[in-house]
Amino acid sequence: MNSPEPEPSTEEAATRHLLDLVRSFITTHVSWKPLLIGAIINGDGRMRLYFRSPERDRTYGVDVLISNTGPGLLGSLVSPAFLTNEHLHQPSADPHCDVIVDLTDY
Repeated sequence: MNSPEPEPSTEEAATRHLLDLVRSFITTHVSWKPLLIGAIINGDGRMRLYFRSPERDRTYGVDVLISNTGPGLLGSLVSPAFLTNEHLHQPSADPHCDVIVDLTDY
C-alpha cells in the first residue's frame, strides 16, 4: 500500500514557484531587455528578483508576492520602461542591488 505524498513545505512550494518563474525569463538575449541575474525568497510569501539594466549601470531588486507572479507582472518586469520608472524606486540597503522596486501590491 502506498502512503500519500506529504504536503510540500512552504519553502519547497516557494522554491518550485521560483524555479518556474525563472524558467519563464529564459529567452534569447536582446540588448535593450533587462536581464534576470538572481532571485531570493524573502519569507512571508515574498521574493526579490534581481534585474540588471543593459541601458543603465544599475541593478534593480524587485519585490513581488510569490502568489501574484502571473503573466501581467512578468510582462512588465521585462519592460525597460517599467523598471526605470523612478516613481517606483526606493533606496536600497541590499548589497546586491542599487534600487528597490516594490511590486507586492501589483
